[in-house]
Amino acid sequence: MTEVQLMSDRRDERFTDPEPLTARRTRYRDDLYVVTVAGEVDLKTAPILARELGGDLPPVLVADLTRVTFLSAAGLRVLVEAAGRAQAAGCCLGLVAEGPLALRVLRMSGVAASIPTFESLSDAVRELAPKPELG
Repeated sequence: MTEVQLMSDRRDERFTDPEPLTARRTRYRDDLYVVTVAGEVDLKTAPILARELGGDLPPVLVADLTRVTFLSAAGLRVLVEAAGRAQAAGCCLGLVAEGPLALRVLRMSGVAASIPTFESLSDAVRELAPKPELG
């Protein structure tokens, strides 16, 4: 499968039983939420991801994409829109992606260059979490 096919919203006919998408928003702290995403993010399931990334924004929101098995242009669009909304609200969106699929798609599309992207959740939390003010 070529990179262009990975990013398109059309799948090869061999994939007849797509993996459903699950997305769960978890409060780690008052200032940090993590949205854990698993399955395929495509044109049909992108609204599920958008819903979990929407709503009230904490200072830091991290989307954990380590269990994503397919990431289409529709999914990328949701991530870019969420990052723009977070920035406009003075918040931060970070991504966690490892392995060949999601990380490669994020890098090839340029999304990883515009949204902070990490290979582990612990790295994202450490780097993005608001630092306590010294006083």
